[in-house]
Amino acid sequence: MHPKTVARRAALKALVVVERTDTMLSAALGTQEIPAATRSFAHEIATNTLRHRAHLDYTLAPLLKKPLNKLDAPVRAALRLALYERAFLATPAPVVGDEYAGLMRGEKLSSAVAFVSAVARHLPPQLREAPDLRQDPVAHLSIQYSHPAWLVERWLKRFGFDECAALCAANNQIAPLSLRVNTLRASREAILAGLVERGLQARASSLAPTAILAEQAGSPTDWPEWKSGMILAQDEAAQLVAPLAAPQPGQIVIDAAAAPGGKTTHLAQIMQDKGRIIACDVAPGRLKLIEANAQRLGLSCLELQAGDFRSLVASLPPADVVLLDAPCLGTGTLRRRPDAKWRKTLGQLKELVALQRELLAAAVGVVRPGGTLVYATCSLEPEENAAQVDYFLHHHTDWQIERASDAALLPMTTAEGFLQTMPQRNGCDGMFTVKFRRGM
Repeated sequence: MHPKTVARRAALKALVVVERTDTMLSAALGTQEIPAATRSFAHEIATNTLRHRAHLDYTLAPLLKKPLNKLDAPVRAALRLALYERAFLATPAPVVGDEYAGLMRGEKLSSAVAFVSAVARHLPPQLREAPDLRQDPVAHLSIQYSHPAWLVERWLKRFGFDECAALCAANNQIAPLSLRVNTLRASREAILAGLVERGLQARASSLAPTAILAEQAGSPTDWPEWKSGMILAQDEAAQLVAPLAAPQPGQIVIDAAAAPGGKTTHLAQIMQDKGRIIACDVAPGRLKLIEANAQRLGLSCLELQAGDFRSLVASLPPADVVLLDAPCLGTGTLRRRPDAKWRKTLGQLKELVALQRELLAAAVGVVRPGGTLVYATCSLEPEENAAQVDYFLHHHTDWQIERASDAALLPMTTAEGFLQTMPQRNGCDGMFTVKFRRGM
């Protein structure tokens, strides 16, 4: 089998798994054996097919006799992938016709071979023009930038047309590889020099003092810097949370929802691996990710606690700092997780807001007098961010917002004292963080 055929088969299988389950695309691809030479191609076509899914579907609709959602999932995935290749990679129509029709046999859908071949061979070389902007701006933006209509409608009301369009466009950009330097083992300057010396395109982040942005050149897990625990992958915005928390060496710190551990290990790094960090997570399996990261980075101050944080608080010691990186809708990370666009609903938002309030209330019980509570989300939705701050302060009158003192954080600090990044403004993930201090 040709290497690209193997990659196409892997991409198709991954898209079917993503559609049928809650599996992330990276995990759906990661479980398959794909030759190293074509792994990037499989990742590209699968990721970008999800990224542009709504526009692909809008283009396919007039070519089909029945709605796309009435087709078998593998057939749907094949047609989307074929159109992505045709419109974005200029793959010839006969090639996509033969390739994706052939993959139907492996999916035990021999009856779909002729159908996929016929449709794929007549795919246009460009996507269909989006609905007229003047008649329906929500439909226009939703199709043009492949975002759920309910989300576009919210953003359009909140930001206006220009910024909503800029945000959607930013979400469709391919995010660079963002690395955090483990400053307990190396300096950013030394790591950057080593990457550049090997011919990699890399630069220091202007937002996060520990971040390096690099062009993807193979898997960073194969790099010597990774294997020696000098770097890990973490978006620039996420690297701003631990510095706002500003834990001191020797303190007791609790991370209420710690997995996969990027912020947890950053806290340990800032504390110079001195003190006690209790990392809690409801999923025991995900705690193993933290343990593996901590071992690779050479960190020893972490303790792992499996369980629902709301139930664990009774057994936890009073803490100097509590970090609640809350479960959220994740609308700030859609450029890295295009699959998430098609899973989020307004109903989930309401459920998450209720959960966040319960977790905040639980966190209050373990912060010592004079201690701090840092609340963070990777959401852009006000219900999960500013509205939660208002609710918290209304119900906990002995707490107040503490503004960032770190000069590096000031450009992203709002007038209210929140730390806020936006993809279209800052070129990184969307992140909201606020630091509360408890009265004595």
